[in-house]
Amino acid sequence: MTTISPTRVSMYDFLYHDTQPMLSLLADAAQLSLPQARLGMDASLQAIVSALLAYQQRYQGQSVSKKLFSRSAVKELRQYNSMNFATINATLYHRHDAADAIFNDSARVIKASDRIAAKIDATTQQAQILLTALCVIVLRELAILAEYSQLDNDEINKWFALQPQFLSATRFAAIETNTLAAQNVQDNIEPHLLSMEQLPSAPPAFDTYWYELTAFKPENHDPVQDMQLATGNYLKAIGRSPDNLQQGRHNDMLVFVEMQAIALPHQRWLLQLAKISDIYLSRNRLRVNSEPANPPKPPLVSLGLIGGNNDNTPATISEKPIEYETSTPLWKNPVILIILVVIGILGALATLKYQSQKSDGAILATEEVIEQDLLEERQQQDVAIVKVDDDEPVIADTAKTE
Repeated sequence: MTTISPTRVSMYDFLYHDTQPMLSLLADAAQLSLPQARLGMDASLQAIVSALLAYQQRYQGQSVSKKLFSRSAVKELRQYNSMNFATINATLYHRHDAADAIFNDSARVIKASDRIAAKIDATTQQAQILLTALCVIVLRELAILAEYSQLDNDEINKWFALQPQFLSATRFAAIETNTLAAQNVQDNIEPHLLSMEQLPSAPPAFDTYWYELTAFKPENHDPVQDMQLATGNYLKAIGRSPDNLQQGRHNDMLVFVEMQAIALPHQRWLLQLAKISDIYLSRNRLRVNSEPANPPKPPLVSLGLIGGNNDNTPATISEKPIEYETSTPLWKNPVILIILVVIGILGALATLKYQSQKSDGAILATEEVIEQDLLEERQQQDVAIVKVDDDEPVIADTAKTE
């Protein structure tokens, strides 16, 4: 069994890690120091995520997909595959349009910028550049995740409904407790025995002021379990629970690990989103670099890994496109083939009948013409000249007799 962290479907956690490599570019664009830019990015991401949740709460997933993820600014930014001066210039060009769309009110953008500026000891203009530039990047990154995961409007709604638990005070209190425990462990062992991957890595605690600014109202959403993909009795029945591990490649089925204050349904689309998010983050695609000659391929997620029961489940290879289950081609569908054969036979019979009727009509027409000619010939009179003697010729008419 392969486990994955629930934070891989957290927008706040994903964006926090995803945007770290572009810190220097954003700091330069807003004329901030690196520490100022880092603190400003954290606050900006909180404001943007809250504004996105409020937007979805008002307009639902279809509007998020069509009016935010499909904006012309997002499409243009998706043409770039690395962060550099060309990318950041395109970002700055579209920043006001993206920010106004997300916050639904330019006045909110200014209020958010004022709050961020006060936190990082900067001007409102500097904070606004940072905030609005991140709006474009956030829309681009979330749009990529939604497309690669093939989320429909209903799944987008469910994805957004799961976000408040990742921003709750309970969640960050649990993180603080785990951090202290990890620190105690580190103090009691050799420093080199504890790698950085073992230490908790989470964004700063969420400031609920952003809910007030964006008018988002958190609601309690109990996750609905898909019983065919849940990890309870179903996994025990097929030998994939932690209490009944078996040897074999089929044990690499992907499941969410338990996380305090977080509850996620073990559903196929959500597991696929989590795995794509994990692969995407591992590529560090927003690092400062020149534009690659060939764009990177979308991540591959084996469907057997997230829901199948196949011993031959292939390993996940991040540098290949996503492989989705393809539908049966039309020419291999027996129902379609039968329909085509029947249509062909009926068409052939109709053609033969038409040709036959056409031939019979031609024969009848020919016979009528012949009979008409014979009739006219019978009605004609023959003229004969009979010579009786040399002095008087006699003309005799003889009619044709049948």
